Amino acid sequence: MLARDHQALEGLPLKLLIMSLLVSMTAPAVMGSLDGYERSLTRSEMMSEASRLARLTEEVLSAGEGNRRSITMELPTASSRYGMIIEVGGGIDNASKYTIRCLEEEKVFSTIVLDDPPVRTITKNGSPLTLDAGTVPLMLECARIEGRLCVVVEAIP
Repeated sequence: MLARDHQALEGLPLKLLIMSLLVSMTAPAVMGSLDGYERSLTRSEMMSEASRLARLTEEVLSAGEGNRRSITMELPTASSRYGMIIEVGGGIDNASKYTIRCLEEEKVFSTIVLDDPPVRTITKNGSPLTLDAGTVPLMLECARIEGRLCVVVEAIP
């Protein structure tokens, strides 16, 4: 038979208080590390999709004028929570036409330079095409604009 400890009942609330204090102190650190992990994973997925788009853009240019291809970009839903987007191309005379950029809260965290072969990615309105969270279908077409071969990128509605 177990011996009765009259002080055990008094010590129980103190033990519970200490345990809840420890849990409340470690929870923010654990949640912060999980948030950091999710942000890192989202960045990696964004860069992977940007690389896939870059490869297809190079293929479209290499296939020659008139070649058209479609691609469906699958951007993670968490990217909207962190303010992450992908910007593609720009105007014919804009330096950004040779790049695909991944941005987080308007700061570039990855840039793919389309230089082998040099691919001009442009949009019909001359400003960069912005891709954010979700499924985004795109059409890429190799066209001659102002005497230069370019890849015209547009979102498919």
